[in-house]
Amino acid sequence: MAQQRATSVCLALLVAASFCLADTVHLKNGKSLEGEVIREDDEGVTLRLPYGEIKLRKSEVEAVERQTPTEYRISLGKRMLAAERFEQAVRAFEEALIGDRRSVEAKRMLANTYWLQAKKYRELNRFVEARSALEKLQKLDPKAEHVRHTAGELLQDLNAKEQVVDGYIAAARELANKNDISRALQAYEKILTLTPDARATVGPEMADCHIKRAASYMQSGQLLNAAGDFEAALRLNPKLADQIERLYCSCVLPNILNNLAGGDLGSAQTDLKRALEVAPNNKNVLYVAGRLEEALGKIPAACDAYARALGTRVANPTPAYLSELRKRLETEINAKGDRLNIDTSMAEMQGYAASSSGEAKQLETENFTIYHYNEALAREAGTRMEADRLRILNETGLRPWQGKTRVFLHRTQAEYTARTGLPEWTGGVTRATKPSGSEHLQQKDIHSWQTSPRLLSSTLPHEITHVIVNENALDLNVFPRCINEGIAVAMEPKYHKDYYMNFLRIRLKSQDFIPLTELIAAKDYPRDPDFFYAESYALIEYLISLKGIKETTAVVKNCTSLARTYSELLRLTGAGNLEELETKWRDWIIAGGK
Repeated sequence: MAQQRATSVCLALLVAASFCLADTVHLKNGKSLEGEVIREDDEGVTLRLPYGEIKLRKSEVEAVERQTPTEYRISLGKRMLAAERFEQAVRAFEEALIGDRRSVEAKRMLANTYWLQAKKYRELNRFVEARSALEKLQKLDPKAEHVRHTAGELLQDLNAKEQVVDGYIAAARELANKNDISRALQAYEKILTLTPDARATVGPEMADCHIKRAASYMQSGQLLNAAGDFEAALRLNPKLADQIERLYCSCVLPNILNNLAGGDLGSAQTDLKRALEVAPNNKNVLYVAGRLEEALGKIPAACDAYARALGTRVANPTPAYLSELRKRLETEINAKGDRLNIDTSMAEMQGYAASSSGEAKQLETENFTIYHYNEALAREAGTRMEADRLRILNETGLRPWQGKTRVFLHRTQAEYTARTGLPEWTGGVTRATKPSGSEHLQQKDIHSWQTSPRLLSSTLPHEITHVIVNENALDLNVFPRCINEGIAVAMEPKYHKDYYMNFLRIRLKSQDFIPLTELIAAKDYPRDPDFFYAESYALIEYLISLKGIKETTAVVKNCTSLARTYSELLRLTGAGNLEELETKWRDWIIAGGK
């Protein structure tokens, strides 16, 4: 999560259309443009649109038609309703009614939208949203025709459907309790096809089933099958990452070493790719990566892997230096030949729960100052953050920041939220300040807490990416939040990216989507932050699939206005306009990113 601030105040054009007062400019060529007239004089008309400002010469303008705020919001709501964009229609009509409590039309249209929204969501088995719309309708106008005649019947129907789903959930849980894991997982999968609302409940339960089956596979020596179940668990519940990382490594790494010993380098590369996607900074994974690079005769790459595990930089990558690095790492991780001594306990983060009293202590690394209450955690975080920083800089091609970034590892989540003022759903935050006209960041702070889920595996890489992106962005006031978050998620492990893509596909099946113009213009996180993160990442991943990561991340330096951002997206994708881009992007998501 990124919070961007600047020491100078500038006018940002990041305002979605549904929040603007709109006027209509009729052109002499027969066309018209709708937006906000911010200037009209003898030279012409300046119109603010969702994607920027446009200046029209007086000779081009036939007439200017102005609307009151209420008229515009009602008009906008009707357009959104016709397109079945219910959330946007509700917001427009609600704002119209707030602006004019006496508006009969605003109240009537809002009531009608709640009703149509409830019916549509019921058809899509989105029970939570359907119930919410009906309850709002009953509160808005208890005497409305919809309420008097059929709202109660619709609520009864929802209750019946929810009871069916609850029955399926109970049956799946019973199978899981009996350790009939394969059938339990099949039952859970069926629930997800019934309603996307169940994902928040059954996702973690499915992850637990995969972990149980992985444990069974481990006992019978089927280590790669166990690794597959651990990966499936992480795609369903990424919060488990720090807990099961060592268990996962103990399953996937021995097979890689066996393939190395047998000369099957192709299979070793395939399995190592899996391991690096799950635990890119794990010392045992990096050790095995170095061993594979050695076997391939790539001495510089092998040195880099060993050095990353040791938290150091590569000096002169000679065979003698390589041997020295390998011995140091083998001593540190207690590796002997083709045998790894991996601690397979699950509760890794519990060891980081203990905290010292008094003021926070400081640990200095080359690029970070870590304020902490747990020395072991601080040292592990420091090593991983330095490795993450180098990896992210290499992958993105962006410029490194100057000076040190401060990292605050608070004792508890309550301490973190009290210090940052952020909601509990946030796992971490980056706060950056760049003075107007300055090339470099002035303030660079990262906040999280000791036992934050995914702290070492995802949260810290995510926040480090924000610092790097903010360093390269020219104006933090106008830099799109979705691009910032999308690149940050792209630098996280694959299982978390898969989690977001699966989430997004489920939402698309229920016809739920943040329109591209609103996604790019968003300055705040929506009610459902996972939705925003998922779409932001999917947009960046789509660009990467077309142009590669370095050309995609290069847009950071060019997003100096909303209009320029749109231009950059169209340039990268080759789309003729935003509507075409959104269509192609959605099709790509639904097709599984192909």
